[in-house]
Amino acid sequence: MKKVEKKILFKYAILLISILIVIFVCIRNSVIREVLYLLFISFIISYTLRPLQKKIQHYGLSKRASALILICILILMVIAAFTLLIPSIFKESLNINSTFDNIQKIIDKFYLKLKPISSNKTIYAVIDKVHTRINDQMIKFFTNIFESILNIGQNIVSIAVIPIICYYFLADGHSIGNKILNFFPIRSRTMVRKICCDIDKILGRYIVSQLFLCLLIGGATFITLVFLKVGFPVILSVLNAFFNIVPYFGPIFGAIPAVLVALVDSPQKALYTIIWLYLIQQIEGNILSPKITGDSISMHPLVVILLLIIGGKAAGFLGMILAIPIGVIIKVIYEDLNYYLF
Repeated sequence: MKKVEKKILFKYAILLISILIVIFVCIRNSVIREVLYLLFISFIISYTLRPLQKKIQHYGLSKRASALILICILILMVIAAFTLLIPSIFKESLNINSTFDNIQKIIDKFYLKLKPISSNKTIYAVIDKVHTRINDQMIKFFTNIFESILNIGQNIVSIAVIPIICYYFLADGHSIGNKILNFFPIRSRTMVRKICCDIDKILGRYIVSQLFLCLLIGGATFITLVFLKVGFPVILSVLNAFFNIVPYFGPIFGAIPAVLVALVDSPQKALYTIIWLYLIQQIEGNILSPKITGDSISMHPLVVILLLIIGGKAAGFLGMILAIPIGVIIKVIYEDLNYYLF
């Protein structure tokens, strides 16, 4: 390795460490953390809308005009979604306490049946621990849902700022990128620009494809639950679509609430729910996902699972969502640096 290349690599390592330290310090501050959270959400939304913006620009519109049109359409879609979903979710949530109590009774009944079988003290202790953990997780799960709904109302002012930030990301994204590029050494700016382009190609396709697949899964789940007459079809389909973002584990997390709600009515309905949701996931995983996502990630399944575990340990469910995109970014940076420097 040449001395110049070693110096460049050393500078990048120092820069990366400095960025990580700054991020860590910022996260410790609640105000800065909230601002960074808003910027992150706005960036993801604008990043997802950017391919549409490019298509609109082909008709002769400027960046600012196309950005304004997209933000207005997005606001109208959000208002329409809330107008349709919120009343349905509120109506369904009125009966959620009774359903939760019924699920709790089923778990307790199953636990009581296992107790006589588990004569061994060790087995009994394990079953008792699992029963307690399930109860705690169910209470935590529903508590988190209600807290999230309440937080939306409390942070309505902050949420209202997101469309404005998205507009500036779409309208002035190129100039913002150039200003960030000025922090890098002059000699390495061309290489950094190429690396960013490679990340953009892979990550952009991944994010758009995942959002599209989540919409399909949510719609298919809603139709299935309505057909099977399972309670809370809107809430359960939204949950299943949301959990579907996480590879491998997500479909399991998303299916469990629907199966438990179906189990309240009958074991037969729960079995049908499992079969239909499994078929939906098989179609998504083996037919739709390869065609829509393609080989944009090109990661070994073992690497994906390890990233999900690390992300889950580091930042919970949000960490599992961000694990794959961060892994893709690191992979592209490593491959490009290896190509350009060595």
